[in-house]
Amino acid sequence: MDRRRLLSFITLAEELHFGRAAVRSNITQPALSQQLRQLEEELQVELMHRTKRQVSLTRAGEAFVTEARKIVASMDHATHLTREIGSGLSGQIVIGATAPALYIVLPAIIKRYREVMPGIQVMVREMATIDQEGALRAGDIDVGICHPPLEDLSLACVDIARLQFDVVMSEANPLATKRILRLRDLANERFIVFARAVAPNMYDRIISMCQEEGFSPKVIVEASPAQSIVGLAACGVGIGWIASKQQHFAQPLAVFRSLTGPVPILTLGASHAGKNTSIAVQKFVEVARQTGRNLR
Repeated sequence: MDRRRLLSFITLAEELHFGRAAVRSNITQPALSQQLRQLEEELQVELMHRTKRQVSLTRAGEAFVTEARKIVASMDHATHLTREIGSGLSGQIVIGATAPALYIVLPAIIKRYREVMPGIQVMVREMATIDQEGALRAGDIDVGICHPPLEDLSLACVDIARLQFDVVMSEANPLATKRILRLRDLANERFIVFARAVAPNMYDRIISMCQEEGFSPKVIVEASPAQSIVGLAACGVGIGWIASKQQHFAQPLAVFRSLTGPVPILTLGASHAGKNTSIAVQKFVEVARQTGRNLR
């Protein structure tokens, strides 16, 4: 159904005068009459009674003018919505995030993103970095908050934050008496770390740095999320490894300590399919970088 014909009919129904309606519609009277005839032919019903002296709505015309206004409003809404989605200003974005990213940075990113892109609905899925890569290739997520480097070099990825690892232990551990520890101080301790699948490169980096300091961890307990690592450490199971921004998961019997010297760094990145250049995705990555800078 032609929008111009509907608008012309609505105007004529309001004016009940071809001359005034033509002026409002910015068309000639013959053109207005033709549009009305075409609309009536399309509907197969007479909408207007016309005489030389008077124009009035038929009963069908009275009923249709209300529906015509609804149709035009619906058309305008559909056009506006489609343009917004096409421009990336409306719609949905799906974010994949590792467990550490969920606690450290993602809430702040999403809060800011909703302020600058209020028309975009944000969905979040927890997944390991390697799973994010597959999801990005398949189009199941739009952005991944991950731990670089990525294995798939076809994916775009930018670093958004680099955080030092701290350690957490039971207050009964003799090392708790020291304010600052070196990596070699942990040579005889059991380690509690995130599962290797969460961030394989970072997991391997912790092990290799220990080896560079002359020892290999004797026992490694894998745990996730950070609350579990802190809880196990408080129970005396071993020394837990968490990012420096995760100390808010405090336990009454847990002690947090910083490391000096060579220290593993937890890197957070924002990744997306290189071909995905939508405004919604680019803006999310931009907000992620801005937010990440505040964590350093």
